[in-house]
Amino acid sequence: MSAMLSPEWFEAAAPVLAALPPAGDASATVQYAVSSSPDGKVTFHAVIEGGVVTEFAVGKGTDPDVVVSCKFDAFTGVLGGTTTADAAFMDGSFKVEGDHKAWLIDLRDVRAAVFGALAALD
Repeated sequence: MSAMLSPEWFEAAAPVLAALPPAGDASATVQYAVSSSPDGKVTFHAVIEGGVVTEFAVGKGTDPDVVVSCKFDAFTGVLGGTTTADAAFMDGSFKVEGDHKAWLIDLRDVRAAVFGALAALD
């Protein structure tokens, strides 16, 4: 598998995420800024419509509802299962701007499905 957060990783991840069954009915655009990765800061976004990831790509999202900033080790910790996204938020490892309720509650099932699928890419 390609290195996490590399262009090839995003290419491999997008169809996997699009094929996931709906996880709830929430819709939002979530942008992530992951610093301290092997390639420096990587910004990417996911568009979720009706609990389904319809877009997952490098770059900023158009008018994101939520922006999550974290370091690479926090991101890999969530994907690796050593912590959860909720715990990372609570300890300050994931800094969330914008619609906190959407990210913390409305998108909880989507986050779990997406992070689980991304972890399986390794």
